[in-house]
Amino acid sequence: MPNSALDNARAHWADWRGWPYVLVGLAVLLRLAHIWNSRANPTFWAPAVDPGWYDQAAQNILMGNWGQFPFFRAPAYPALLAAVYAVFGRDLMAARVLNAALQGAAVWAVWRVGRAYVAPAAGVIAALLLAVNGTAIYFAGEILSTSAEMLAAILGLWATLRLTRDHGLPAVMVCGLAWGVAALVRPNFLFVFPVALAAVYFSTRAISGRRALTAGAVWLASAFAPILPVTAVNYVESGELVLIASQGGVNFWIGNNPESTGILSVLPGYGNTWTLEDAKAEAERELGRPAGPGELSRFYYAKGWSFLSRHPGLAVRFMIRKTALYFNRFEISNNKHIGYFSAVSPWLPPLQVLNFGVLVPLGLLGFWVARRQAWARITAGLIALYALSVALFFVTSRFRMPSVPCFSLLAAGGLWWMVETLRSRPSLHVLRPLLLLVGGAAIAYMNPWHLAEAPVGWARYMEGNAYLKLNDLDSARVCFEDAIRDSQAVARSQINLGVIALRQGDTTGALVWYEAARSRDPFNPDVWNNLGAVYEWRGDTLRAIEAYHRALALQPWAPDPRHNLAGAYFRLGVRALKQGQDSLAVQHLGACLNLEPSAAAHYNLAVAYGRLGATSQALSQLERALTYDPRLGAALQLRERLLRGTATAPEGGAAPPAKHQE
Repeated sequence: MPNSALDNARAHWADWRGWPYVLVGLAVLLRLAHIWNSRANPTFWAPAVDPGWYDQAAQNILMGNWGQFPFFRAPAYPALLAAVYAVFGRDLMAARVLNAALQGAAVWAVWRVGRAYVAPAAGVIAALLLAVNGTAIYFAGEILSTSAEMLAAILGLWATLRLTRDHGLPAVMVCGLAWGVAALVRPNFLFVFPVALAAVYFSTRAISGRRALTAGAVWLASAFAPILPVTAVNYVESGELVLIASQGGVNFWIGNNPESTGILSVLPGYGNTWTLEDAKAEAERELGRPAGPGELSRFYYAKGWSFLSRHPGLAVRFMIRKTALYFNRFEISNNKHIGYFSAVSPWLPPLQVLNFGVLVPLGLLGFWVARRQAWARITAGLIALYALSVALFFVTSRFRMPSVPCFSLLAAGGLWWMVETLRSRPSLHVLRPLLLLVGGAAIAYMNPWHLAEAPVGWARYMEGNAYLKLNDLDSARVCFEDAIRDSQAVARSQINLGVIALRQGDTTGALVWYEAARSRDPFNPDVWNNLGAVYEWRGDTLRAIEAYHRALALQPWAPDPRHNLAGAYFRLGVRALKQGQDSLAVQHLGACLNLEPSAAAHYNLAVAYGRLGATSQALSQLERALTYDPRLGAALQLRERLLRGTATAPEGGAAPPAKHQE
């Protein structure tokens, strides 16, 4: 066949009109297959940690509650998920199908961008790389903003590349809007704004310097048009000036502290099971006053920068380590054990090598061979600044996924250059760029930190929690026993085995498991709180109170031991009233109110004071009871009688219904 015929054949296959349907169809089919397989795992039906947060946030939005202000996380994905719930109800399958659709759209966008700005064949290859990317497929099965972030990234890149051909202000405006919306999906995209602004400047400066300034102003106005309303809502609702979300400060401290590894979400002093309440309490302890979400974020930013400024050498090592980890093939799990939960689809783990293990070497080659072309420079710039935005905090697999569509374009460019070059039987000089594959592989596959996936015991522990939430106690028990055998989450598994025993009415078994957990981890407040519950169940109230106090000493802001301790004091106070021990009742009910005020506690304390002849104090307690429950009939009647002076407090001391009696 003549060369011209060969060229025509090559052009024909890449120009086939069916490619977008095949590529998007393949991408969606693989993702739906994995989602279907994931239904067999209990975590599918009982989302926890970040997926649980997004699920609950979407439900809250449907009830008109957008959550605390300022927003803790960027609001775009929760709002989109709420829209799906509005149509389908709280359908956890529909929530994941949304992700498959978002990634399908990202595959189509990659094909269009590659075809328009690289080469038709590169567009097909890039879209195929993304369609079969195993890690991307895995995240389609998680209720996380990852899929929306990937789509936002490629749409932002597309709008930026358009500026190389269309210098008009409408194109500038679209580019700004694209990145502004992307920032509402993930605020890290704010870091890539300089690349888009540079594209605006270089695309318009040839016309005139004034035109470049005008275009820059239009871009900034367009980019912040979707952001500033969120900022305004944050300020109006909370009084705190927070651009988008308040999560950044805590994440910055997690990634830049004396205990940081750069990959694990560990809050110093609280381990990997910390909560936002822990972070808030720690900040308020140091500040010596309550702190709102915005101030909390600023506090932890300042704390992280202070640490880095005092340890510049360590700061440099941190950034080198985190940057290297960003481009490493190793998938760093965050909420869930990626290796374990990917295996619900046996074909999925082999496809995960197509993520950074393949994209980094090919992407490095693709950038080098096209380094003089605008598309390669802009794409590489976006990847570099986005990687910096992640490395400043801490690196996990899902945090770096938004750069995967851009990487797929560079990798496709490199792969297509390699194919075309090798077909022409070039000299060794022409093949020198292939050495970059070696360097890229070294970056992607090096492991001086001995990275390894966490033991599966953590995954079994998470499955046990899901089964417990679904009330499948037998399956939960098996999972927790497996976690203990794997020597992971031992104390927490023992606590939950105690919970299972308690649900089944086996207080002796529960006590055995809680005591075992106490021996394993005596500084765990949950251990002491649960021990207190069992002691109280068995009638040993004084020992229960001691256990609750131990729990509160370890975690003073913990709501469960505080509520349980208040309830124990309340019941002791009511018992003392019934036995005629009024002074003792005052002591116990006062202790209850110091922990957790309620109408019932104030009422019963009024009864005790009335019996002791302290009418003014009794009336004061009744007024407080009525502030909590204005319709509390017993309190209204007693107040009327005491004011008339016709009777003392009732002898029975029976408490009206209240939460302390639950």
